Amino acid sequence: MRSFSDRIKSPIVRPDFPPDELDDKHAMTRRAFMVGLGAAGLGVVTYAGTHARHELEITERTFKIRNLPDAFQGFRIAQLSDIHLEEYTEPSFLETAVQRINALNPELVLLTGDFISRGPRSVDFSLKMAGVCAEILEGIKAPQRYGILGNHDAMVDPINIPEILRAHGTPMLIDSHIPIERGSDRFWLAGSQDPGVLGCDLDATIPVSPDAPVVFMCHEPDFVDTLVRHPRFPNVDLMLSGHTHGGQIRLPVVGPLVLPAMGKKYVSGHFQFGGMQLYVNRGLGTVGLPLRLNCPAEITHITLERA
Repeated sequence: MRSFSDRIKSPIVRPDFPPDELDDKHAMTRRAFMVGLGAAGLGVVTYAGTHARHELEITERTFKIRNLPDAFQGFRIAQLSDIHLEEYTEPSFLETAVQRINALNPELVLLTGDFISRGPRSVDFSLKMAGVCAEILEGIKAPQRYGILGNHDAMVDPINIPEILRAHGTPMLIDSHIPIERGSDRFWLAGSQDPGVLGCDLDATIPVSPDAPVVFMCHEPDFVDTLVRHPRFPNVDLMLSGHTHGGQIRLPVVGPLVLPAMGKKYVSGHFQFGGMQLYVNRGLGTVGLPLRLNCPAEITHITLERA
């Protein structure tokens, strides 16, 4: 038996491969790694563009509202946003969303903008899709539904798109407010025209001295920073927005990859501003790329309760 000193003096044993064969094997390993990495990336993109883009989550939220009238205790609202027909939302996916909303049996449906997309196709195509979208939304069975414009709607045609939707039973609130009534009780529903493209007249939109709670629909959530500085901010109890799509693609640690102007601070979910609450819906559709990852499309099912 060799001593320990003899063993450590022995040459290092290597696999019996010729140098060129070793190089080939290392190259094959590198190629295999790169091919595997590319395949994994392609697999993620395929998943994001097919399965993940068509995941639809029902988010249950209860909002406690000050001075909520008795008739609206437990009142249920469904919020749908950012449909973007047909870049890249297929009519069949919107039909699925309508079916899911009907299964919830809400008393009111609120549609917070971007029914269609501005580009990459023509304005005529977008207007045609506005008609298709309006027809599908006619399938909503809730007693009442209302909508507002999003930035894409405003860029395509802020005059004709509201008319198309109204013609198919979806009234649009354009810097205005109306009462939602149950018997002698009511709350106020306010809706802005798109602040990012058209601006918003808050004096016209928010009731000056409301005798009941105010729910405010506004497409861009970051507009809340303007709202809180306005004299009528204390009149608003709940603000509902969309616009951000939740970022569409959310990576661990990194978070949402791309966010639009006026949708960079309040990306998704619930936020509190004094006595007012903001909820940002992740939307149904996508823009830019037909991809979602770790960020499923959303219908928000809202229940109102007295604070």
